[in-house]
Order: sequence, then C-alpha cells, then structure tokens
Amino acid sequence: MCTIVGDTLAGYSDGVGGRVHDLLGTRCDPYVNQMLSGKAFDFHCHSNLTRAILPFGLVESDVHDVLNVFQVTGLNKEGQYYMEPCPANPGDYFEFFAEIDLLCALSTCPGGDLSAWGWGKDTSSDDMLDCCRPLGVEVFKLTDATLLETWQPPECAGYSGIHGLKMPTFEA
Repeated sequence: MCTIVGDTLAGYSDGVGGRVHDLLGTRCDPYVNQMLSGKAFDFHCHSNLTRAILPFGLVESDVHDVLNVFQVTGLNKEGQYYMEPCPANPGDYFEFFAEIDLLCALSTCPGGDLSAWGWGKDTSSDDMLDCCRPLGVEVFKLTDATLLETWQPPECAGYSGIHGLKMPTFEA
C-alpha cells in the first residue's frame, strides 16, 4: 500500500523495549472508554476517524487497523502493554510513498503526547489538552516523472483466496 521513505525517529527505543510508530496497540474507542470509565465520550481516535471517512461513503466498520505515528508503546518485562510520552520534536517527520491510491484519515491523539494519559486516573481532559501538540501534514505531487522510471507497482499475491476450503463438486 505504501513504502516508508523517511522517518527521523526510525531508530528510537525507550530502552525498555518500546518503539515508536505503534502497531502493537489500537486506537482508543468509545466502547472501551464506556466499559473502563462508565462515561460516554465520542472524541477518541476511533470516532474521529469514523467522522473523517463518512464523506467518502464509508462507515464505522471500514475503520480498521491504525498506524499510531510517533506513539511509543511496548511490552514490559511482565508482558504488559504500556505507552510512553511521544519523543517527537519540531522538525521530526514520518514520510511515505503511496504505492496505490490511498484514503488516509488522520486523528491526533486526544490524549496529547501521552504525558498526562491514563485510564481511570484522576486526570482531567484539560490536563490532556495541555499536552496536545500541533501536527503538520503535507501531500506532495510528483513534478519529475523521471523519478518513477524504475518504479514498479506492487504485485498482487498469488494466493487463491479460498483459505484452505475446497469447493464442493456436484454431479450432473
């Protein structure tokens, strides 16, 4: 779908096992929030992404796995999931080349840089807003077609798509 071509935090580690650009966790959503806090809240990343894709004829079930850019997560020595504050500084970036047409929806974490984050903790939403940081997005248009002279589009996998199931045989 896309190839990462630039990342100023590519080698980042928190020294405990956490890495940046989380794929381990998922986005926060109103369902888990209701379960953990007993409160309704519609401005988690899941809801933000759902609202972002609606104008394109998509629905909530079309919001799937996310890439939590600049978010640090890991598993501690006890195997427990954890999150750490974002290490990004002004000028840090994550850049990718779209190998196919993509619809990218963006939600900045309502928990800000995660320095005041915590489920069920006595943390007000104002505390979390205080640690929100601006995020810039740029979309580049290719102006020199020679840059793609050696580029090949990704090939489709040769998988048959039947997941080990055999189609029934019918006798005439």
